Amino acid sequence: MKMSEKNDFIQLPLIKKDTSSDVVAFIWEYMKILENSREKVKDLIKDVHENGVKLDYKEPKLYDVVQKEEIAEFEEVMRKTIADIVSEASGVACWVYVQKYVKHKTLDEMLQEWSGASKFILAMDRFERLMAE
Repeated sequence: MKMSEKNDFIQLPLIKKDTSSDVVAFIWEYMKILENSREKVKDLIKDVHENGVKLDYKEPKLYDVVQKEEIAEFEEVMRKTIADIVSEASGVACWVYVQKYVKHKTLDEMLQEWSGASKFILAMDRFERLMAE
């Protein structure tokens, strides 16, 4: 194997299944850093953690980066999108509630009637079983 081929691959260390995806992403990015630079990054992180060193980074406020007028249309579209998502989720929740507690349908009956809501139906069923324990 040529040296350049060796650098085309990275090997992650063993990671527990329940490790946060943010941590895994950080490890992934860290492993992509050139080997001789990793030590510097590790020392900087260790220094920040152990000594409370503050970095000179200040997160910019949104309107410092983009003028409010430029994103007004985007904000409006996002508001409408979020409202639609909340409305749809409420509709699904109401449907599952009526089917389960008013019409006393079984899990299988609900799944057959509306398979598109299967994740919510299964979540509601699991929640009910957890509450019964």
